[in-house]
Amino acid sequence: MRTAIVSVLVVVLGAGMALANPILADNIYIDFDPPNFQHRANPDMYTGFDAFVMVEVDFGYPGFTTVSFGLNVTPGMSSAPSFENLLPGNLAIGAYDTGITLASTECITPEMQPMAIAVLHCFYLGVPGDIEIIDHPEFARWIVLCDDSVVVYCVLEHGGVHKNPLGGDCGGNPVEDVSWGAIKALYR
Repeated sequence: MRTAIVSVLVVVLGAGMALANPILADNIYIDFDPPNFQHRANPDMYTGFDAFVMVEVDFGYPGFTTVSFGLNVTPGMSSAPSFENLLPGNLAIGAYDTGITLASTECITPEMQPMAIAVLHCFYLGVPGDIEIIDHPEFARWIVLCDDSVVVYCVLEHGGVHKNPLGGDCGGNPVEDVSWGAIKALYR
């Protein structure tokens, strides 16, 4: 059964690659205390803390089922983090640090958002650092909507641990920040 669901996910992502002009969706960001919009954490040394990956898709869209992204954690800031998918159905392809695609078995509608789609469980070792949202190597910044169309997200805010977070790119044109390889993949 799980193989069948993953196969359907691959077909949906493949169909999305045929889109020539992805639309800009709202945003993805790190929140240490959802829904309080907290992008900075100050944990005590040698204690655990959680970094939530949040997604908010515009109310003009039907909702979403799939999100592709990656996470980069500053070396020495945390012991090896553990990653947990929070979407219904717990479907995931890839690894959080090299590029992961998370899929839900149900439509995440606008009324359910902002939605924590994943959590990174960390253990603070005393080095200030960042938890950055990075592009998936094949499906950079993709969100697959419930109608199987693909939109592109911008990063609203990364997470900072004992430092101010790195700013996102929602203020500019996030399409310019997508890698050239990801843009070429849209035309294959």
